[in-house]
Amino acid sequence: MSDFEWPPELDTTIDGLAQGGDGVGRYAGRPVFVAAALPGEQVRVRLTERRNGWARGVLLEPPSNPAAERVTPACPVYQRCGGCDWQYQMIESQRQAKQTILAEQLRFVAQTDHAEVAATAAGEPWHYRSVARVHVDGQRVGFYAAGGRQIVEFDQCLIIDPRLNATIERLKPLLPLIGLREISLRLSTTDGTIHGHLIGQGQSAWRSWARRWMSADATIAGVSSATREGWMALAGAEYLYEQLGDVRLRIAPTSFFQANVERARAVLQQIECFLPLNNTTRLLDGFCGVGTFLLPLAHNIGHGWGIEEHPAAIRDAQASAKANQLSNVTLKTGKVEAILPQLKQQFDLAIVDPPRRGVEPAALNALIAAQPTMIAYVSCHPGTLARDIKLLQAGGYTIQHAQPHDFFPQTSHVESLVLLSKA
Repeated sequence: MSDFEWPPELDTTIDGLAQGGDGVGRYAGRPVFVAAALPGEQVRVRLTERRNGWARGVLLEPPSNPAAERVTPACPVYQRCGGCDWQYQMIESQRQAKQTILAEQLRFVAQTDHAEVAATAAGEPWHYRSVARVHVDGQRVGFYAAGGRQIVEFDQCLIIDPRLNATIERLKPLLPLIGLREISLRLSTTDGTIHGHLIGQGQSAWRSWARRWMSADATIAGVSSATREGWMALAGAEYLYEQLGDVRLRIAPTSFFQANVERARAVLQQIECFLPLNNTTRLLDGFCGVGTFLLPLAHNIGHGWGIEEHPAAIRDAQASAKANQLSNVTLKTGKVEAILPQLKQQFDLAIVDPPRRGVEPAALNALIAAQPTMIAYVSCHPGTLARDIKLLQAGGYTIQHAQPHDFFPQTSHVESLVLLSKA
């Protein structure tokens, strides 16, 4: 079949939203994915990517018939910053769209008959992030521009916690710092302290600067830097701590932890509500991280097993289990597909919270073989979630509950919780 000739510009009517957040129109029967376009809008598009079966583009001008859900973005650097790609639509529209995207992925990719997807669970639409990673060039501090590496400076980011905004402002007079490229700031919503993690070259000269930063900003509890081996402490506290349920979790500078802690607590509560936990329950937590779900649930089960491939995170989980006097958990470092068969255990219940790539087929097969009666799947990508659920359904599981959780308002990122039971 010969290549289809796309024009450089075209007109189309948006009739849906794709996973990833783009509006979807059609041209000569082929889909056209258009950034910042909403269903029902008639748009003029400049194509930026062309394939034989589809194309991608951007708006050349405002829609001729803007949707009722369209709003003016509140952020003054929205057009340049690579962050909040959905700020142009009302928050209610964003939440409805996330519900629709999850439902369509389950229907068309997982090929499930389970059509009921609960309304998006949501919290604060602004200032919800407790983590900010800013790029540094001399005295310039900001986020990367959309699709590039130019630094976009800002006065107040509307999605990070105001305490992080204040920290960034107090940081600027202390710059430049030779070799510094990035700073990752993480706020404890439990005690209000902030940890700064420096990325770049020049660590040997950074210790005195780290102490100066802590002297200038009383909210900075500790400073670390990235190394080839992982990280090293420069000044102050080595770890951040966050309370989830009855458990105080330790978090190393390089360990993953949810940026929206309020939503993480909500998902934990929902898992606790849905899973029938008791003092004989054998619970598996694949991708357990620092113990985000396993450790708060450990008080309500017989024994729990956690698997995590990142050594720093599993060390955090082990330290937290010891500090919280949780002797009924076993924590293993490695990939789920390698460790799970070695455990030679069957489980009553399981939790999986994988990265965006989802769960490896070998890990899913090992999970099915372990025969948990219920699985809680926490997802950060609806496409890989639906792919994995298709395999779990083939293994005898059916969806009991599916719901998006709006961890990242003003963006197209769709996080979800799906509960499955053994048929």
